Amino acid sequence: MSITRISTPYELTPLSFDTPYEFPRHFLPTIMKDDSKIPLVLVACGSFSPVTYLHLRMFEMAQDHFKERNEFELLTGYYSPVSDHYMKEGLAKAENRVKMCQLAVETTSDWLMVDSWEPRQTTYQRTAVVLDHFDYELNQVGGGILTSSGKYINKRGDAMIVFK
Repeated sequence: MSITRISTPYELTPLSFDTPYEFPRHFLPTIMKDDSKIPLVLVACGSFSPVTYLHLRMFEMAQDHFKERNEFELLTGYYSPVSDHYMKEGLAKAENRVKMCQLAVETTSDWLMVDSWEPRQTTYQRTAVVLDHFDYELNQVGGGILTSSGKYINKRGDAMIVFK
């Protein structure tokens, strides 16, 4: 399966770390399609310096895996690049890595997004802290997800898996 360029229904706003942080939700559905499944959001933490074809493929392979299992409803996926304080040799600036990830998903996906919270941090954040951020944004701020029968699902752990 090859990754092809797609058109998106939104304009990618130029990123600047000088602008206030906003959690991306443009591909996050508000209502599940199938109440019998477990809601799932994929999160990939990493340096993405640079983002590669295989970084893009890992999401597509995960999507295929979860479709085959038929137990989960894959809602969306997020790239979460590390901050500049990760101290990896040769690491491009966080703002540039976020832009690279945004360009990659903008041109290849209609379900992946890039979250800039982690790269904006002034210290390195462990993966557990980053997942706490996603839990907070998805389940507390966002209220979880509504099932087609009108029930909200917003329990921690019911809507996340991480790749590192």
